Amino acid sequence: MSHKTHLKKTLTALHIWAMGVGLVISGDYFGWNYGLITASPVIMLLVVAAVGLFYLSFIFCYTELVAMVPNSGGPFSFVSAAFGHKLGVIAGAVTLIEFLFAPPAIGLAIGSFVHYVFPIFNAVHVTVAFFVIFGILNCTGVAFAATLELIVTLIASLVLVIFFGATLPHVNIANILSSPALESSVFSQIYSALPFAIWFFLGIEGVAMCVEEVKNPEKAIPRGLITAIITLLIFALTVIVCSTGILPISVLVSGNDALPKVLAAISSSDSWSWLTLMMIYLGIFGLIASFHGIIFGASRQVFALSRARLLPHSLSYIAPKLLTPVNSIILCCVIGVICALSNQTAVLVSISGLGAVFVYALSLAAFIKLKLAKKGAHEHSFKAPFFPVLPIVTVLLAVLICGLMLLADIMTSLIFLAAVIIICIFAAIMYFVHKDKTIHEDLH
Repeated sequence: MSHKTHLKKTLTALHIWAMGVGLVISGDYFGWNYGLITASPVIMLLVVAAVGLFYLSFIFCYTELVAMVPNSGGPFSFVSAAFGHKLGVIAGAVTLIEFLFAPPAIGLAIGSFVHYVFPIFNAVHVTVAFFVIFGILNCTGVAFAATLELIVTLIASLVLVIFFGATLPHVNIANILSSPALESSVFSQIYSALPFAIWFFLGIEGVAMCVEEVKNPEKAIPRGLITAIITLLIFALTVIVCSTGILPISVLVSGNDALPKVLAAISSSDSWSWLTLMMIYLGIFGLIASFHGIIFGASRQVFALSRARLLPHSLSYIAPKLLTPVNSIILCCVIGVICALSNQTAVLVSISGLGAVFVYALSLAAFIKLKLAKKGAHEHSFKAPFFPVLPIVTVLLAVLICGLMLLADIMTSLIFLAAVIIICIFAAIMYFVHKDKTIHEDLH
């Protein structure tokens, strides 16, 4: 029996901004602090600034690419349209890894925040509970999901602004500049800090996976995405300054609750001050925004691969009344729970970051190919500036960053490559099973 495979258009530019910021904003609350294990605050700031400029360049190209191939498959659809399905499958596999490994890392941070206030609750158990809750919420409908994302993103952004206002007067620049010199070289510090700098922005490309659900995408997507990346860059730099300017690195890297610790240090000797508690309670909204948004993006990637017959076709099932890919959402949550049981936040962050940069390189290469071939040129009005120089420089940077990250942690790199190979093998099997059915119809 056939079923509906088209999504409902309900999203606006404000939703796109909220989705873009919400997908990523958890990176301000946790994860980045692990970069300070191997990099000084100054190096971390420089790397984040450089990565932010890379993302700004990337987002200009990516925005036009989304307009050229308006499909919920995201990188899978882009790369397939440019280079064919063999390379498209690799892009889809890597995107899945990025979006499947990120939610459990965020969930563990939520668990840490809850555990900070209520030690009786285990962080892993809290993570599992949140997967159940937000799996259900994602199934309720895209309009509700997008509105929820907007609300929690606005709250999360407000919390960060309050955090900045409370901590900036206490920042001692000397603390940032005079941090003890690390034994590793500057070059080693740079490439080891890259995954955690990328964590500040990782996942923003997931907005492309809801393009089929956007009203007036030619205007809404550029406005939403560009505003989102600028917002995130300002947040990232300010978080590092406010944290490293107050607390020693040894304290910041000791868990997923760096920001509450910073507030506890400036508010009073009582770690349960109202300011610290506010950061914990309301800060959870920031984590929820990314947690919820990335589950949304991951489910759409699974949906697109299933619709293309590269994953079981049942995963492209859309509930008739809810108009959401419920089976894809359930699968993403189950995999997230399994990954969360490892309780290895830093490893999950590194694998997600590596997957993200790999996807960026493939997506940018697809953009250059499609642009030169003038595919989809009549379908959109937004144009990336400085073509072809900007995308060429950006794709070369992406390849360089990806190479440095692969060398930085061999074990994490091997896990990443093994996951890519497993997904690609499975997709290849599905392709040959369904090779008599077209898988190209939804790409253009």
